[in-house]
Amino acid sequence: MNYISETKASRIASTLEEMILDNRLKSGAFLPSQQVLADQFKTSSRPIREALKLLEAKGLVTITQGRRAQIKSNSLNQYVESISTTIINKQTNPGKLLRNLMQVRITIATSATRDFSRIETKDLHLAKLWRSANQMESALPLIYQKDAQGLKQFQDAENEFNRTLISANDNQILSSIYENLAPLLDSALLSLHFSASQLEKRAKNYSYLCEALQNGQPDLAVALVLVTLTTLQNKVNDKFPDESAVAYA
Repeated sequence: MNYISETKASRIASTLEEMILDNRLKSGAFLPSQQVLADQFKTSSRPIREALKLLEAKGLVTITQGRRAQIKSNSLNQYVESISTTIINKQTNPGKLLRNLMQVRITIATSATRDFSRIETKDLHLAKLWRSANQMESALPLIYQKDAQGLKQFQDAENEFNRTLISANDNQILSSIYENLAPLLDSALLSLHFSASQLEKRAKNYSYLCEALQNGQPDLAVALVLVTLTTLQNKVNDKFPDESAVAYA
């Protein structure tokens, strides 16, 4: 297998993808011929063909034999929908799907947390994060009383916390991926049972996360996100174990 060619293809695909999503390459327009693209990127035709296949898999271009590749859509939502559909359709096991969705959330949340200190409006978003964290804390007395309303308040506040954290960076791709996949994950997480003490610990971690972001401690903030979400991930793994891993153990 030619790993250099694959690396070139990925880089070329990423460059063209950015141009499509930025609307520099218009929907309905045709890309240059493969030879022109090869000259432009100073490579052979093979990485170009592979790059175009990657773009086609994401729903961004249409490839027809004998014609140049055509821009299918500049819609980020369509791109993200394509990713979501691919993830869902490739999984026949609901547990495996849930495990993958959990991994997507961890990846996106850690990336957003790492970049949080760089955004200009971080104080505004931090205030929203504190509000969500406080709402989780205030829901705990009801949860200890086994009041369903308290659990709903906690879940709604936690979902809003994650949404605020990810949208704060104004990264369209991360936000769109999260908005498309989060409802699937949040719905699935409702089937998991957490004790009141486990939810209390989770609420405290969110408050500690706010403090770390407020004090400009990105490494600590990322660590707290990983601790919180990894605990959730472990819960998912316990309820939906990887049967293939068990089989080969």
